[in-house]
Amino acid sequence: MQTIPIERINMNDRRFCISYPLQDDALLSSIRMEGVIQPLLILDKQPHTIVSGFKRIEAAKELGFTDIPCFVMDMDYKKAMQASIHSNLGRVLNIIEKAYCVDKLFTMDFSEEEISGVMSMISLGFYEKIIKRMRALANAENFVKDFVLQKNMTMQNVEKLLGFADHEIKDITEMLNRIHTTESMMREILQMLSIMKLKYGNIDFSAIKGMNNIYDLKRSLKYSINPILSGLEEDLSEIKNKCALPPSIDIKVDPFFEKEYIDIRIRANGPEEVKGALLKINSILDAGYIRSIFGLTTY
Repeated sequence: MQTIPIERINMNDRRFCISYPLQDDALLSSIRMEGVIQPLLILDKQPHTIVSGFKRIEAAKELGFTDIPCFVMDMDYKKAMQASIHSNLGRVLNIIEKAYCVDKLFTMDFSEEEISGVMSMISLGFYEKIIKRMRALANAENFVKDFVLQKNMTMQNVEKLLGFADHEIKDITEMLNRIHTTESMMREILQMLSIMKLKYGNIDFSAIKGMNNIYDLKRSLKYSINPILSGLEEDLSEIKNKCALPPSIDIKVDPFFEKEYIDIRIRANGPEEVKGALLKINSILDAGYIRSIFGLTTY
C-alpha cells in the first residue's frame, strides 16, 4: 500500500467505474470521521487510473484531502475491469451499476462466456433483450438514470421509458418527478402515453404537464386516448355513488364495457350480513340503478 497525492490520480478517467451515483453522504460522513480506511486500487502508470474507489476519492477530494491510500497494481484493462466489478460485489448493486457492468464488458470485448458469468453474479440472465435494455440504460442521460433510481423502476418500465424519443423522456420524467407513483401506476401511465403517441403521432404534454395528482393524470390520459371509454367510466362512477354501496358490496363491469354481464360481489361474515347485503342490492335494483349499469355495457 502507498499514500498517493490525489493530484497524481486521473479522476476524469472513469473507464472502470461502475458506481452510480458517486456522491454518497454516508461514505462522506465516515471518511470525515475516520479517513479513508479501504485503499483505492489504481494502475501503475502516470497519471494513475482508478480501478476501484471512485466514491472514496470523490469524498476525500470534497473534504480537502491531498493524498489517499492506494494499492498500485500492474494489470491489463480486462483484469482491471474484472477487479473493479469484483471489488463491488460485496454490496448490492443498483440497476444503473448493473447496466454499467454489462455495457463496459461489451465495450471492452469480453467473451460471451465471461459476460455471462458476470451477469449471473449480478443476478441478470444472459439474454439479448436484457443486454439491450441494460446497455441502453447505461448510455442514457444522467437525469434518466436519476429518475430510474428515484422511482426504483423495474426493467420492464425502464424499457417502456427508453422507448420514447429523448425530448419525450425529458417531459415524462419532469412530469412524473412531481407525482408519487407505484410501479403498477408507472406502468399504466407509460402504456397510455405509448398509446397516445401511436394514435396521434405525438404526445400532447400541454394538458398534463401541470398535474400533481396521479389519478387526475390517469383520468386525463384515458380521456385523450379513448374519450368514449372515459365517459362510460365517469357515468359508472356517478351511478355507483348514487347507489351508496357499503364496503361489503361491490359492482364491477368489464374494463372496456364490452361484456354484457356485471359482477356483484358480497363480502360477509355471517348470514345476517348476507341478508343485509341482499336487501341493499334489491333496493338499488328497484331504484333502477342496476338497469342503468347494464345500459352502459351495451354501448
